[in-house]
Amino acid sequence: MIFGTRTRAALAGLAVAATSAFGAVAADFPTKDITHIMPWSAGGGTDAAIRTFLQYAEEPLGVGIRTQNVTGAQSGVGTLRLMKSRPDGYTIGTLTWDSMITVPYKNLVPGYDTSTLSYLANVTLYPTVLAVNAETGWETIADFVAAAKADPGKITVSNSGIAGIWHLHALDMADKLGIELNHVPFPNGSAEQRGALLSGENDAGSLSYATVSSAHEAGQVRILAVMGEERDPGLPDVPTFKELGHDVVWGGMRVLAVPAATPDDVKATLTAGFKAAFDNPEFQTKAAETGLNAYWMDGAAAQAYVEKSQVLAIAMLNKLKADGVIGD
Repeated sequence: MIFGTRTRAALAGLAVAATSAFGAVAADFPTKDITHIMPWSAGGGTDAAIRTFLQYAEEPLGVGIRTQNVTGAQSGVGTLRLMKSRPDGYTIGTLTWDSMITVPYKNLVPGYDTSTLSYLANVTLYPTVLAVNAETGWETIADFVAAAKADPGKITVSNSGIAGIWHLHALDMADKLGIELNHVPFPNGSAEQRGALLSGENDAGSLSYATVSSAHEAGQVRILAVMGEERDPGLPDVPTFKELGHDVVWGGMRVLAVPAATPDDVKATLTAGFKAAFDNPEFQTKAAETGLNAYWMDGAAAQAYVEKSQVLAIAMLNKLKADGVIGD
């Protein structure tokens, strides 16, 4: 949908104010709908979160944003398509932990190079949670640990792929808790993780709260603890691992990106549109209601956060390689 000149002028003003170093904003951009590449399956936590956010970006940008789910290789297939897309601003994509850490580290996709992308903004920053099927009867971390110690290696905990975000977080959790778990990968995304958890195929899941928020509210799953520095505002009654005496602090980010060769003024316009969407009170209310953990970082801040996460994660990945869990 196309909006009037007042909306476009306001957007241009935002872009100039936020990115004056880029010079003149592309006043004629955008003039048609934007394609958004989602490298994870439809219905998963990341898909739902970013689709929700982008709905609010359509009005300030003045055009529609159409999401395409392109899955495979732990987000690598879709992200490679973004890398190969025309750098004109009409193709954007979502990057997650795996896109920026797992795929390049494991060299899952030939020709994959994150330096060919430019980060526009981070819109969510969420701690990992430990969710369990309600029928297990576990209500606390102590219950979970006792069951794991009583039957080492039998409790199944899902992740989004070996050496991926949720796997690394669950491994660190198990190490800090002193237990052995059976880690089950679902490399096509969190929608499959959620299904396996709800069906009882898996006892537990290491994932984002957004993936299981509705199931938690319905009483189908329990959240035993959060891997944050502080309690999650959306889960005020759920303790952190840290307050329970376990130094387990992990989370993930969702970053919007374009090919690096995209003109600076076009990137500025997109970033300004995303910031306007993020600041929209309706989005903030929706994010609070659905546990999206809305958290804004501009491109430079997102780059710094990603680089810090890479250092910590690569140390763990190198250990997995040394232990023979993953190959070269």
